[in-house]
Amino acid sequence: MADSWSSVQIATLAVNALTPVAVAGLGVFLARASHRLEQVQWANQTVVTRRLELFAVIAPGLNKLLCFATFVGSWKELEPAAVIALKRSLDETMYANRVLFSEELFEAYRHFMGTLFAMWTSTDADAPLRAPIESQWGSRRNMPWWEDSMTALFCTTDPSSTDDIQDAYEHLSEQFRAELYVTRQNQPLLTSGS
Repeated sequence: MADSWSSVQIATLAVNALTPVAVAGLGVFLARASHRLEQVQWANQTVVTRRLELFAVIAPGLNKLLCFATFVGSWKELEPAAVIALKRSLDETMYANRVLFSEELFEAYRHFMGTLFAMWTSTDADAPLRAPIESQWGSRRNMPWWEDSMTALFCTTDPSSTDDIQDAYEHLSEQFRAELYVTRQNQPLLTSGS
């Protein structure tokens, strides 16, 4: 009976034989997982890079809309027709690249535009501006380019306040900040709400 194998010897032999197979299998699994993680990181980097490129194109236009609507910066040089054309251009860029941004960012963008423009109020015409014609900081009517016919480009029955416009812009900015992983000092990269 000395030649017979005990169950302990058989188990030891099986473990010794299967250990290299298990290590190889684990190695293959980890290599695949690592490769997938690298692919996801590369894709995320590519998306963030594209978002930054788009932001560089979109941000100046959004700032012009804010200046026009809140009577700051270059508002005196911005004629209503140019602002409406700028909205069309921004919409085209944003909607063409919608897949790259979150629904939260798009909702903030739509809200900002809805604060500035009376959307879907008429057919076959541009959305009227909800920005006020006059404020405590100035009057568009006093600009050398103003013509009385420009009043028709504004929604005079439901104008937005400059505070509402500023708040909508700030909310949109915060959404862009989150999408571009821009942090503030003493704030973590991602918050629990992100």
